[in-house]
Amino acid sequence: MMMRRPRRTPAPTARDTRPARQAPEEQPRALAARLYELHREAGRDEPYLERWPGDAELFGVLTFAQQYASQLKGEAHRKAAVLRMQLAEWLRLAADPFQLSAIDDARTGGTSWKEMALVLRYLDRLGEPNPGSAMNLRKRLYVVVNGRPGDRRQPQVAHLIDRRAMEARIAEAQFIAAGEARYVELDAVARALLEHYEAGEIPADPDDDGFWWDQLAEAVDDRHSASERANLLVYVRGVTREAQAYARRSDQPPATTEQAERVLEQAAALVGLDGDG
Repeated sequence: MMMRRPRRTPAPTARDTRPARQAPEEQPRALAARLYELHREAGRDEPYLERWPGDAELFGVLTFAQQYASQLKGEAHRKAAVLRMQLAEWLRLAADPFQLSAIDDARTGGTSWKEMALVLRYLDRLGEPNPGSAMNLRKRLYVVVNGRPGDRRQPQVAHLIDRRAMEARIAEAQFIAAGEARYVELDAVARALLEHYEAGEIPADPDDDGFWWDQLAEAVDDRHSASERANLLVYVRGVTREAQAYARRSDQPPATTEQAERVLEQAAALVGLDGDG
């Protein structure tokens, strides 16, 4: 008699690594409009349709459609139920930022987590308020409001969002510090680039709208804060990359004079672009 091997159960996927559940694809006003069409087709002469809320009154539409759900039969009733379900999901998502703001305002005003848990009815088996549940609600809302579309609505993801924000602040500070350190060089190169470009010594694609050159011309004399000075690098890189790319496409030198070519080479070295762009 052959013995059957026990089937191996795959390891469960961690909750914070599963794909996040996305919002319904169809926009809420479109859902409301489809709900109205179902009711209109089923009851053209029904007086209740005259009181149908506008498509922008989403909560009113949901309430009204549920109140008169029995007016629809068969497949229309089923389709309307699915639409109501999706519309309710949109309304729930729309309320998240308001609830997060309310929780933060309540906390700022001195409301304890215990009191908040009592108000929100987060109770344990003995009927006592559970502050941890209220805190986790706030973290989940924080993820929804401040996270990325793929972030799961889990309390532990809130720490990931805070870490991302801190890393972004550090990167920004480093970018600004690097820009400040070489601003004098960048400013000189930017002005030289514009001078040679306006003299026709740096050819430009006639089919291009000149976006980067226009941006550089506007920005070069408008550098007041450290952040604005650092961003000069972005515009210098943009015009240098465009000049290099056009030279490759047109099979010609990026500049028509040795002086202009030296300025382009200096710019490329400053912004981290080699001769291949």
